[in-house]
Parts: sequence; C-alpha cells; structure tokens
Amino acid sequence: MQLYKNFFKLVKANKISVMIASIIMLVYAVAMIVSAPSIVDKNEGSATEKSVDYKNLGVMFRDNDNSELSKGVRTLIDKYGSVEDTTASDERINDILYFSISDFYIEVPENFQAKIDAGEDVSLEYQSHSQVSGKTFSFVNDVDSFVNIYKSYRAMGMDDKSSVEKALEMTVSEVTFGVVTEKKDVQHTNAKEYAVYMILMYFCFITLWLLGMSIASVIIAANKKEVSMRIDASPVKPREKTWSQMFGLLTCAVFIVVIYTIFCFIYAGSSDMMSKYGWVVVLNLITTTFYISGFTLMISCFRLSAGTLSLICNSVGLSMSFLCGIFVPFYFLSRGVQTFAHFLPFFWSAKVFNTIYSGSGMNYTFSVGSILSSFGVQILFGLAFILISVVIKKVQQGKSV
Repeated sequence: MQLYKNFFKLVKANKISVMIASIIMLVYAVAMIVSAPSIVDKNEGSATEKSVDYKNLGVMFRDNDNSELSKGVRTLIDKYGSVEDTTASDERINDILYFSISDFYIEVPENFQAKIDAGEDVSLEYQSHSQVSGKTFSFVNDVDSFVNIYKSYRAMGMDDKSSVEKALEMTVSEVTFGVVTEKKDVQHTNAKEYAVYMILMYFCFITLWLLGMSIASVIIAANKKEVSMRIDASPVKPREKTWSQMFGLLTCAVFIVVIYTIFCFIYAGSSDMMSKYGWVVVLNLITTTFYISGFTLMISCFRLSAGTLSLICNSVGLSMSFLCGIFVPFYFLSRGVQTFAHFLPFFWSAKVFNTIYSGSGMNYTFSVGSILSSFGVQILFGLAFILISVVIKKVQQGKSV
C-alpha cells in the first residue's frame, strides 16, 4: 500500500506533464464540440429549394474490358463532365479523391460485357470523395440504369453495338434534381453524435499521450537508482514494486475511462450511438486503456529521458493513427495498408467505433461476435505488453544481482 501511495506522490511531483496532456485532450474536445454543428449541417436552420447540376463532374476512368459496353459507359460519363483515362496506382487514386482533385473513380472489370451477356452478377467499381450524397447517388444510379437498359435490349436479341446505342438514347443526359430542406429547430442531435464519435476516435492517441508520456515518466522516476535503492533497502519484494506500479497505472486508466464515459452520456446520451451502443463504447474504452497501460508499463522498464519518451510515444501514436484510419478515413487507405493495420492495436479500437457510428462510411455490420472479437484482440495486445514487461524486469533484476 505504501508503494501504491508513493506512486501518486510521484504523479503529483510530475504534474506538469500530466497537465499538458490533459489540456491537449480538453482543447481537442472543445474544438470538436464547437465545430461539429457547422461540419454536420451548415444549413440546418434554412428552408430553401435549389437545383443541383452535376454535369461538371471530374471522373477518372479505367477500362479493363475494352468492349462495346465499356466504351458506352465512357461515352455516357462524358456527358456529365470531364473524363480522364487513368492507369494510376490505388494509392494515387485514393490521394486524388481525398483531396477532391477529382470527384469520381470508375473502373470497368475484365470481361464485364461477357459476364453481363451471360447473366452473371457483376458491377462497376465506384469510388468518390463525397461517399454517399444525392449527387453521387444520382450519378451512380444513371450509370447503372444505362447498364440495365443495355441488358434489356440484349435480351430482345439486339447485337451489342445496337444495344449500347439504344441505351445511350434512353438514358437521361440532362441531369438536375431539386433538394428541399424543411425548417426545423436547431437541435444539432446529429452534431453531438458526430462530435462524440470524433472525440472517441482520438481516444487512443490522447490516452497514449496521457499514460505514455506522463505516467510513464512517473514510473521511470520511481525506477531511478536513488529511489530504487531506498525501496530495495525496505522489506519489499521487487515483484511488489512492479505490481504497485501496474495498479497505479490502471487507476489512472480507470479515471480516464470514467471521465470519458460521464462526458459521452451527459453530452450525447440521447444520440443513437450512445443510447443503443453505450455499453460498447464503455467496454471499448476499457480495453483500449488496458493495452495502452500495458504498452506504458513496457516502455517504462527502460530509463528513458523525457525527450526519448516523447519521441517514442509520438512516433508510435502518430504512425498508428495514420495507418489505422484515425487521422485519415480508413476507406481512403490502400489495401496493403488496410491489411497491415489489422496487426496494430489502434485498428481494433477504431473498428469498434466505426461499427457503431452509422456516419463513419465504413459500413461495418454490427454483431456481438464481431465486437467481442475486437475486444479480445485488444486484451491480447495488453497481455502481450505486460508479459514483455515482466520478462524485461526479470532480465534487469538478474543483471543487477
């Protein structure tokens, strides 16, 4: 118990680093709360009707079939804006869409016409920086309608070239649609849910800052030679020292989870995400802090300077945040990066939040089994970090003997 109390005395002595990390967390939360309403709906209080013309779309097009049907698709797309034939890599296409340099990417798969003529289930590949909106929906719907009309003419016995020509004549080319928004009370319910979602998505990075850079420095201070000599002189086993540090670390982790939980339910308790999946949010916060606590315990086994500790935490936190879809939407990352992300703990924390938030753009299907498996992977990461810490401690104790 004395070592446990001594842990928090050291936390108090290193309060500056804890305060800096806490201020960063608070500033980000406030920034998201303030900006969320304008991000979600800039025209929420208005009642206007406007006509939208999407004949100025920029479309990247890749034809892997080179058939009459694929050429017809390109001719149709050319009516809506500028078409650029591309052979760019997936990474470059993702970058072009992410930075809105182009609006759409459409790829025709190999043997597209042959499979359509054979009645097989095959479709074009679409990607857009807008994801789901009236603009993207209508454009994709028109292209799909063209393919369906082609199918009908082929079924009537026409050849492929004539079927394409007839389908182009039948498909609407002058495309406008009206959008009407009804005036309503400015409640910003969706904005609250979006703000909480974004705050939770950054939970991994913020917690790594709080525990990895602040609390780890406290444990490292306790492991300094002069402090360790005092503890070694007392009737305390080295194992008790390690467990007292772990319990102190977990206490700080529990405090962070409680703060986030109270905030989420008070601020956005009525939102769909919190009212339906609040229990998932809380459990994900717990499993996330568990593996970050294990990682913190592992790096604190080494007598690192403040600069080195900051370098490690920033490198690990920033790299995993980018690779796991926290700083950049996951669907914009290349397939290779997406596959690699599965081996990083941040991915599993983010996957849970992306599953329960309908606006994430990931379209994950919610199932208890999938959620529990994500929790299990996080717990395994935490146990692995703790076991590595125990091994490192034993090796260090063996060398000191």
